[in-house]
Amino acid sequence: MTAKVAVVGGGWAGCAAALTLAEAGVAVTLYEAGRTLGGRARAVGLDGETLDNGQHILLGAYRQTLELIERVQPAATPSPLWRLPLTLEQPPDFRLACPRLPAPLHLAAGLLGARGLRWGEKLAAARWVHALLGDRTPLAGSVSQLTRAQPESLNRLLWHPLCVSALNTPPERASAEVFRDVIHAAFGGRSADSDLLLPRRDLSAVFPEPAAARVEALGGTVHRATRVTAVDAAPAGVTLVTPRATATFSHAILAVAPQHLGALIARIPALEAASDAAAAFDYLPIATAYIRYDADFRLARPLLALADGPAQFVFDRGRSHGQAGLLAFVASAAATLPADWLDQAEGQLRRIVDPGPARWRRRIVEKQATYACVPAMTRPPVQTPHPRLFLAGDYTAGPYPATLESATSSGVQSAALLLEAL
Repeated sequence: MTAKVAVVGGGWAGCAAALTLAEAGVAVTLYEAGRTLGGRARAVGLDGETLDNGQHILLGAYRQTLELIERVQPAATPSPLWRLPLTLEQPPDFRLACPRLPAPLHLAAGLLGARGLRWGEKLAAARWVHALLGDRTPLAGSVSQLTRAQPESLNRLLWHPLCVSALNTPPERASAEVFRDVIHAAFGGRSADSDLLLPRRDLSAVFPEPAAARVEALGGTVHRATRVTAVDAAPAGVTLVTPRATATFSHAILAVAPQHLGALIARIPALEAASDAAAAFDYLPIATAYIRYDADFRLARPLLALADGPAQFVFDRGRSHGQAGLLAFVASAAATLPADWLDQAEGQLRRIVDPGPARWRRRIVEKQATYACVPAMTRPPVQTPHPRLFLAGDYTAGPYPATLESATSSGVQSAALLLEAL
């Protein structure tokens, strides 16, 4: 059979896989159950506003993701991403800003110059990071256990907020080893690896939509609003079932969210281990509150950390997206949000600045936004025991937690392995 590949799932992993295959000259068909590409990082429309289903930050260390974005939007003006040197600010208690120095000196300088820490706490943080960057032995236990010798103020202001934002998992449950890997990626290479990159467009427009357009320009097909309900795999090919048709392909990459994997591959005994691994995941919600104030209101920085409440960060989309007066409040690992969490999030902001009266408020809660990144969890590899089936997604085996980099890297890796098998 001539290579004819299906990619099931139009999130960042599926779009990365489809793009890689199409650019290699393979006939590819991309299936997406929704009308909008992007999966768990996509555009949504609310009351005439184009927003996102959740606010995302990229790191300068996300090289695969950044390379893909550059490929589908070369020399875009303005850039779809806004690059900022790492600055973490929680007014009025804490501010860490990393200068443009070689890594990891930039972090050491940032810690030693941090506002809100005593001199002994700064030295403790710098020594701890230095030891962590030099350690690549396997780590067991949680982030809370990893940081237990650090001063309480450091855990409260820096390490634990970083854990929640990077792993979307509370520190008492989060994997110490994965957190260490994130610290290595951000601070153990180039100084630019720790840069924060904020999207300047809706998340679908940053990569999935341009990638799909490139796939179609290369002769591929993109089916939106087309849910694949079942997959059958035989030695000679793979059959996909949708409500309207059945189609047969030489190979398939399954790039659906892990909670949907089991039902999709129920007819394929060879993928039972992958199904069991995904079924064992514990999922956590991420909540985003969009609140609009007067158009002339701006935060002092594009994003600020928030203390003592349900939200960990607030983003100024007026500064990043040109949506004047619109703020996005993000609550990660939001399993126990109170009913009045929007009011509480506003209260967190009002303790540091007066934005005036809210003109408009909406919330988006992704109940299964991500999986809990816990110690010793089993994540399936992208290559399955069936020679014609591959997996892609932020839940597959890799050094990062559930991030856009995990998604795109898995998509490219699955496509590369498929190409090797042709």
